[in-house]
Amino acid sequence: MKRGKIEKSLLLILVLFMSACSQTQVNIPIVKKVHSEVKEQNVTAMNLIILSSKLITTNQTENWIPLKIEDEIEWNAKELLGKKYVWGATGPNTYDCSGFTQKIYDDLGIQIPRVSKDQAEHGKLLQFDDLKKGDLVFFQTNKRRPGLVTHVGIYLGHGDFIHASSGAKKIVICNFKKDFFYKKRFLWGRRVIENKQHIAITQKLKQNLKSL
Repeated sequence: MKRGKIEKSLLLILVLFMSACSQTQVNIPIVKKVHSEVKEQNVTAMNLIILSSKLITTNQTENWIPLKIEDEIEWNAKELLGKKYVWGATGPNTYDCSGFTQKIYDDLGIQIPRVSKDQAEHGKLLQFDDLKKGDLVFFQTNKRRPGLVTHVGIYLGHGDFIHASSGAKKIVICNFKKDFFYKKRFLWGRRVIENKQHIAITQKLKQNLKSL
């Protein structure tokens, strides 16, 4: 298993351990300390559970919310930010646009076709105003072939989407409100995920994990 996946798996074990504790409050600074130790050492699952015990204080409660599959899609996708764009590549160090999207969904057990034009026919059809985090977004980027899907990314909400960009030569996040090139070339979206929950997680811990 790759180092990044190990780190993420261990952090998820931490979250699962936290979710098993009924009355807890998260100490945010220690979460970052634990994450640092995971990155710098060969931390085992049991050691991480021991480390995570520092996060728990008794006789206090925290509001718990579900970690949904679209949140994990965002997390997985952002882990690949900066990876180089290479046409036809499917990882692990280089990706093209559809290789990137296929990788993200495949890691969650969601099978989609390999190329963007086929991915564009998979799932629930969406107009721009119906987009939600975790949806696929499709574009026509070839002026000589209008209406033909040639590019795909993943919508992150608030106008942001993440994609393997041939122009930037890497995986980047763009915004529809700021980048008119993509807004003008947007065709439609597709929803290929179910609205289901993965694990229980506190709001503070969720925010902190996104910042790691």
